Amino acid sequence: MKITLKKWMKKFHRFYYIYREFVKLRVDRDMLWDDAVAKFKEENPVKGSIDDYKNALYCNRVSYIEYMRCYDFWKLDKMQRDKFVSEKEMSCIYRKTVQVSFDRLCRNKVLLLKKFRKYVHRPWTYSDMLSIDTFIDFVSSKDCVGKPIGGTIGRGVFMIRKEEDHDWQKLFEYCREHKILVEERVRACRELEDFHPQSLNTIRVFTISKDGRCELVASELRVGVGDNIVDNASAGGIVAAIDLETGIIIGDGADKAGNRYKAHPDTGKVFKGFVIPHWQKVVHTCKEMSTIVPEMVFAGWDICVLPNGDIEMMEVNSYPNITGLQTAYQKGLKPRLSALGKEVLGYDPVKLISIWSKSYVKYECVYGRY
Repeated sequence: MKITLKKWMKKFHRFYYIYREFVKLRVDRDMLWDDAVAKFKEENPVKGSIDDYKNALYCNRVSYIEYMRCYDFWKLDKMQRDKFVSEKEMSCIYRKTVQVSFDRLCRNKVLLLKKFRKYVHRPWTYSDMLSIDTFIDFVSSKDCVGKPIGGTIGRGVFMIRKEEDHDWQKLFEYCREHKILVEERVRACRELEDFHPQSLNTIRVFTISKDGRCELVASELRVGVGDNIVDNASAGGIVAAIDLETGIIIGDGADKAGNRYKAHPDTGKVFKGFVIPHWQKVVHTCKEMSTIVPEMVFAGWDICVLPNGDIEMMEVNSYPNITGLQTAYQKGLKPRLSALGKEVLGYDPVKLISIWSKSYVKYECVYGRY
């Protein structure tokens, strides 16, 4: 009787979470559709159409931004469209593969820096760990960057410059109240800094790993624009695709607004043909770091090449944004993701997009991600 009940409960759980996936699919589609209808009315674009977008939404789950700006979906045929993984589809894959423990680690920058201390050369501190006098000594002697410990896509990041006048007491209280991690400002090597000196200009490396094996899915250079100190594409930054074998930028820069750049708009530095310094060292470091957390499946490493040639791990993302990478490459990554998944994981992660697919984490964990 015990075994029968256990089997029944297992089936119940499976069908319950299939139902939850179906509900999420409907909610996501309705949200994307409402947003697209509003955008079509507001912008009245001359390219694409609302009917074509509706078809793309139901077949590929793309947002209006993906359809109209990032991928130029409106001019692609079905075969080309099916090679792209939409942001919503990738979220579905992550829900069913990303372990909760790794996700929690990535969402706390203090724990993350401690875990990967071997690859972190910059001094950092967290206000909860210090007295106000120690905090002032740290931030007044060097240029620093403040980041919310759970922040994403560059939100809430600010600069603390040593030459400026500050109310240190007020700054200390702000950092404590908002859980701000303070790091010494990192400067990239001259070749990367020349693109945009105000921002760090990091390299995003998207990896897939299991049992000590790690492979690169894609990589991009990210640079800031204007007065921005962050280089995230979501914050208006420019991305450029990197050839995984050579470390050479293989195309023009692009942003999420659909603009293309042969050269950086502020500095005039050309993207295509630029060679990422110490590329093989970047690749080796990412593969080495992937062995530190055994439950890691997908990871988005934000890497900086320092002036002395060392590789600095800025942070790692458990839900790396696929949109920026595909925008940079101007092609879909679904075939490569599928092939590497079969090779490294032993299954095709693209099939997890289906609401009927098996989850590779506990069903309770999948539910907790809604």
